[in-house]
Amino acid sequence: MTTYFDEQWASVRMDFDPWKYSHAEKLGILMGVFSTMHVLRVLELTPGEMLDFCLDIEALYNDVPYHSFNHAIDVVVKLYFVLNDLQASSYLASYDVAVLLISGLCHDAGH
Repeated sequence: MTTYFDEQWASVRMDFDPWKYSHAEKLGILMGVFSTMHVLRVLELTPGEMLDFCLDIEALYNDVPYHSFNHAIDVVVKLYFVLNDLQASSYLASYDVAVLLISGLCHDAGH
């Protein structure tokens, strides 16, 4: 997980397929996105608190083929692409960016 958190997740692009990664790698990718987009700083969270939150949200997802935690990770990565690579974040406040990414993670929990 820490390898992805630190560096490797940045190579993840629009063709990202969360089903190709281990659980630890997916958590590292999430943490990398949240860290790079300053979600932890904006929400005043430690990496451990953010990881605990991600694990708590994961527990709320049903084990279904599509609206699963994998889908949520996929949405977060696609949002990252729009916010970062397409520079949409330059039009938003830092709290808006944090809300979008957290919403992407949570949007189908319990669905």
